[in-house]
Amino acid sequence: MSADSSGARAIRATDDDRTAVITALDSALASGQLDQFEHYERVRTATAARNVDELRPLFADLQGVRVRLHGDAGPIPAESFTRGVTTQWSPPTGPGRRPWGVLAGALVVAALMTGAFLAFSASDDPDPVGREATAADRPARGGQGEGRVLDNPAPLSPEGLERIFSSAGRASGSELATSLVVHPEHAVLSWTDPEHPSRTLRQIYRGGWSGWADSPSTREGSFRLADLDAAVIAPVVAGAAESLGIAGETDAFLNVAADDAGRPSYTVHVRNDVHQSGFLVVDHAGEPVRIMPPG
Repeated sequence: MSADSSGARAIRATDDDRTAVITALDSALASGQLDQFEHYERVRTATAARNVDELRPLFADLQGVRVRLHGDAGPIPAESFTRGVTTQWSPPTGPGRRPWGVLAGALVVAALMTGAFLAFSASDDPDPVGREATAADRPARGGQGEGRVLDNPAPLSPEGLERIFSSAGRASGSELATSLVVHPEHAVLSWTDPEHPSRTLRQIYRGGWSGWADSPSTREGSFRLADLDAAVIAPVVAGAAESLGIAGETDAFLNVAADDAGRPSYTVHVRNDVHQSGFLVVDHAGEPVRIMPPG
């Protein structure tokens, strides 16, 4: 475990910590405290954070949010709530939901008691779902045989979008979503809790789906995940900078929401290295709805 400059031990951030911070940032975006690209930069930082202390500055200046992270002083309740933003420490359970924290704890105890970690390390059947994909698989038993490289396409690539779109329903256990935001390194899926419609649930994707957070529902419209079409939106994402007339090194992200008919509406935001920014909106069939170039 590393230590900070004061000598205190740094606490490693979990996916639940990162997802809770992203939920707070989503709320700040909705309330107008952050613009789209401030939100994008902070979410990108949150996703890459290794320690809890790297997450705190991302929401320290925001009004009306409170995020309880591992290592905070005092007992951590099952749920903490302040002025409309909730972070929940116990992941939801029920059909289609995986209690990652409880499961992880049980696996650790079992491994220590039975030596199951030896069998796990020797397994030749890895499952990338629910964890971040690695660059290469472990070699076969006994160190013989070739390593198997795991495919982990960039989220905004055609292959990455197809993987995210096709796995989102299985990951959430829901046929509907209120939003799906895809960044260059990760994606965030939001949907209404079917058991508690006043709550919105979220998961994060980084080569696989993991992490849970919830917040009060904003009563957004929903679209069917089955209606998402990577073949429609991938070419639009690839050509967005040119469509908007934004030159140079660019960053982009995709926001999917429901249109008035409950179908997916795709918004692609683009910014370059001199802070020119714009966005375009296309409908479920890829037809342009709105194009807003810089200026």
